[in-house]
Amino acid sequence: MTARTASHFTTILLGLAVLTPWLFFVASVMSGSLLWLAALNLIGTHVGLLVMLRGYRNDSRALKRWGAATHAATLLLFFVAAAILQ
Repeated sequence: MTARTASHFTTILLGLAVLTPWLFFVASVMSGSLLWLAALNLIGTHVGLLVMLRGYRNDSRALKRWGAATHAATLLLFFVAAAILQ
């Protein structure tokens, strides 16, 4: 796989990482349920993305991992809590 193709996949995955929490937030606003949980999910995932972005800027592998782990853990906790609360 060329570096250009890998770059396209990375761009697509980062785009999905940004859009997914916003879609859940909009869905919770439209339904009127679990708005607080969706807002916490939005904040947590974007903090993870910002840490990951700082890792790319500083060329720090540890920050990239922490940011990605924070993003994934926040989404996972959101799904679990939403399933329990509904």
